[in-house]
Amino acid sequence: MTSPPVLGDREIGFARLAAHGLVRPADAAPEDVVRALGAVQAQDLPGALVSVGLRRGAGAAAVREAFAEGRIVRTWPMRGTLHLVPAEELRAWLAVLGPRTVSATAARRRELGVDERLDAARETALAALRHGPQPRERLHAAWEEAGLLGAPGRAYHLMLALHLDATLCMGPLAADARDQLVVPVADWVPGAGEEPGQAPAAPGVPPVVVHWVRRYLRSHGPATVADAARWAALPRATVRAAVAVLDDVVAVHDAGGQELWCAPEVLGAAVRADRRAAGVHLLPPFDEFVLGYGDRSHVLAGRHAVRIVPGANGVFKPTVVAGGRVVGTWGRSRRASSPGLVLEPFEELSATRRRAAERAFARLPVL
Repeated sequence: MTSPPVLGDREIGFARLAAHGLVRPADAAPEDVVRALGAVQAQDLPGALVSVGLRRGAGAAAVREAFAEGRIVRTWPMRGTLHLVPAEELRAWLAVLGPRTVSATAARRRELGVDERLDAARETALAALRHGPQPRERLHAAWEEAGLLGAPGRAYHLMLALHLDATLCMGPLAADARDQLVVPVADWVPGAGEEPGQAPAAPGVPPVVVHWVRRYLRSHGPATVADAARWAALPRATVRAAVAVLDDVVAVHDAGGQELWCAPEVLGAAVRADRRAAGVHLLPPFDEFVLGYGDRSHVLAGRHAVRIVPGANGVFKPTVVAGGRVVGTWGRSRRASSPGLVLEPFEELSATRRRAAERAFARLPVL
């Protein structure tokens, strides 16, 4: 039996860039990019839109239309964290993963009296949405008028609860693309919803979970079972059972002997390390290349981890990737006329990499 190949950290970084579609963006619709990734981190909405744009050959073109036409929505499918998901799979995500978030937030829901107010909040929200999509603040105001608020945090948890039970989701982009309007799922995503095709049978594992594990490993790998379990907020045993029936992912080992899984076709990118893979990539805040893993040590030196999340406050900065590694953060200058690139490298960047970063900055998708 052939032993799994061993990849160094640099090779793992190259393979992940290829898996994410960041080396050669596909000629794909925005919803296909989201579907391939399984879901897209979307705490920072503008950053999530850039993440999608970077992974498609046409950049951010048509991303706004995908939201306006109900092909992509934003909700809290897992870990109590906002993600973009394909609209037709919204209910399938929530049916499997939503109860886990409900359970994780149960104590806070009881403290805020969310469950006893939920029916009234649902009725009030749907009444406010009869005339079309509305900003979240409009629903908050309607709840205030109905006497349903009064405690800090209650508006957020009512909104979260109504997303988790598939009453509401976030649909079309606001004019400035920095937020979304809330819509009723029943109107915006008609039908019963879909599970994503046929999946191999894994004892005790819902078919939709097998699909999501496959998507995660093929779009994020090389990654560990622990990474996949954390990403989807599922037990490791469930993920391990799903991996066991997949025939389109392969095992590799890192330099420490740890087992990781990935699509077989990305192994070529790992060893070839062509100029695109080894080049400079500017990624937005909360990009899946960074946040999609519990263990980021393969692409980010531990001593620099605090630099991408200053103060460990959960707010991730935009990152610079070069040679398959996260080598710094970046931002925009405050010049109103033409904002420029501001680099904050962890160590000195060569002039060649600085020029490559400027070119990457010029190519960033713009909505």
